[in-house]
Amino acid sequence: MERETNTLTVRRPERPVAPAADGPVSFAATTVEVTGAPEDGPHLLHRAARRLCEAAGPGAVPVHAGGELTARLAPGLQASMFVSTEMRGDGAGTSLLRLNLRLSGRGAAPSTASLDHWAEIWHRQAFSAPEVERVAGELPLMSAAVGRLRHGKPLAGCAVLVTGHFLTDLVHLVGCLAELGAPLDAMTVLRKDYAYQWRHRVHGHLVDQGVRVVDAADPRAVEEHAERARGLGLRCLALDDGGYVAPALLDRARQGSPWPAAAGDWAGVVEQTMSGIYKLRGREAELPFPVFSVAQSRLKGRIESYWIAEKAVSTALELLPVLKMEGQPALVIGYGNVGSQIAALLTQRRMRVAVHDADILHLIDAHESGYVTDRDLAVLLERHEPLLVFGVTGRTSMSTREFEALRRPAYLASVSSRDIEFDLPALDALAARNPAARSVTGPSSRTHTLPGGLDVTVLAGGRPVNFHETDSISNLHSDLVYAGMLTGACAVATRQAPPGLDPSWADAVLEESGLLQDYYERYGPAATARPAPWTAADRR
Repeated sequence: MERETNTLTVRRPERPVAPAADGPVSFAATTVEVTGAPEDGPHLLHRAARRLCEAAGPGAVPVHAGGELTARLAPGLQASMFVSTEMRGDGAGTSLLRLNLRLSGRGAAPSTASLDHWAEIWHRQAFSAPEVERVAGELPLMSAAVGRLRHGKPLAGCAVLVTGHFLTDLVHLVGCLAELGAPLDAMTVLRKDYAYQWRHRVHGHLVDQGVRVVDAADPRAVEEHAERARGLGLRCLALDDGGYVAPALLDRARQGSPWPAAAGDWAGVVEQTMSGIYKLRGREAELPFPVFSVAQSRLKGRIESYWIAEKAVSTALELLPVLKMEGQPALVIGYGNVGSQIAALLTQRRMRVAVHDADILHLIDAHESGYVTDRDLAVLLERHEPLLVFGVTGRTSMSTREFEALRRPAYLASVSSRDIEFDLPALDALAARNPAARSVTGPSSRTHTLPGGLDVTVLAGGRPVNFHETDSISNLHSDLVYAGMLTGACAVATRQAPPGLDPSWADAVLEESGLLQDYYERYGPAATARPAPWTAADRR
C-alpha cells in the first residue's frame, strides 16, 4: 500500500477560486488511494458516493454527469466524484486506484470543520482484498496463532470488545478474532483518538465488516456492549489497551450500580498495557473474572520494549527544534522495561542521562548502571537541569512541585497512554500565574511560559510521542503482542482460570502456546532459510 500518500488531505486555496461565467467556486479536494484491480474502480467509486450521500441525508442522490458522479450535500455545496487509475507493470494484476472528491458551490466557503467532516467520510474507505492480504503478510505470528487455535472456534460464544489504536494491524486483529469464531455483528471496537495516518480507512473497514465502532471516551460504551451481548446470549470478552474496561466495571460496582451485565456474563479481560494494570492495583480481589496480563508478560517486556523505546526517542528528537543534543542533560522518569531502553538509547546519542523511579529496586538498578539518580524527583530536576524529559511511568509523574523545580527551558515527552504522564492542568495553572504568560500551540507541541520566564514545551500535546501522527511501531513489531493477545483471549474463553490478576498464568499460557518458538524460528539464526515471512499455510 502507498503508506506515504494515503492521508486525509483537504486542499484549500487561500481564497476560493474565482468562478468562470458564474460557475461554482472550488472549495476543497481530497483523494483516497486504494490498491485493486482496474475494473474495481467504478464499483468502489459508487460505494464511496453512497457513503457520502447517506451522511448528507435522504435528499442526496449521486447522479452521473460528464464522466463524474455528482451530488448535492448541503445548500450551496456540491460534490464531484471520479476515479482515476495508475497502471502498474508489476505482474500482480493490481493498480493504484484514486477515488477523487471535489467540493464546490456558490456563495461563501463552508467552514474548515465542515470540509473536514466530508473529507473524513470520504476517507472511510474499506480496505480492498489485496490490501487486506498485504497487511496479513506483515503479521505472520498472528496468522500462525490462528492456525494453532482456530479448531473448535474457541471465541464462538463471545461478544468481543476491543480497545484499538486505528492502525492497519487492527484490521487483521479483527479478522483473526472472526476466524477464531467471534461474531463480527456482536463485536465492538473502542476507538482511541490518535491522529494516525490510516485511521479513517480502518474505521470504514470495521464498519463495513459489521463491527460497531464507539469512541473510547464514551462512558456508556462498555455498558452498552454488555447489554447487547446479553441480548444475543453471549459472554463478554475484552482485549483492552489502557484499562478502559475492567476498571470501569469495578468503578460502577463501587458506586452501587449493578454490573452492566451479571459478573458471570464476563469471561474476562486481556490487558496489554501497564497503565491498564496500574488502574487495577489494590483492586485485584474485586475482580469477578480473570485478567490475562500480556502487559506483565516476559514476551512483551523483553522483546517489545526496545521497539517502543526506539520509536519514542526518534520521534521526540524529530519534534524538537534544531538543537545540539550531544552532551545535553536528559531525564527518564520510570526505569521499567521501556524506560531503561530509552535511557540506553539516549546514552548512545551521547546525552548525559539521569533516571528517577519510585520503585527503589529500579532506582538501584539505574544507579548501578551508571545513571545519575535521586529518590526525590524535584531535587533531581534542580540538580540535573534536563533539557529533555521522558515520562514512562504510565501514571502522572510531574505536577506543580516538579514543574517548579525546572531550572532551564525543557521539553517533555510522554510515552504513556493518553495524556496522563504530565499534569497538564497544573502546568496551565502555573503559566496563568505569570503576568507575561504566553501559551503557544504548534502543530506538534505546546509551550507554556512559567513564572520567571521559563519555557516548558510539551511535545505531541502530552500524548505519547511514539503515537504522534505515525504508526507506533511497524506491523512486524506489533505482530508479537497481538498474537499474544489472541492466545490470551482463547485461554480466557476456554480455560477455568480463577478470578483476579495472576501474571504467572499469562506467562505460562504464552510460553506453552508455541508463539515464542514460532518467533524464534522466523527471526532467529535460521531465519534466512525461510523463503518468506508468511505463507497461506500459516493460517491452516
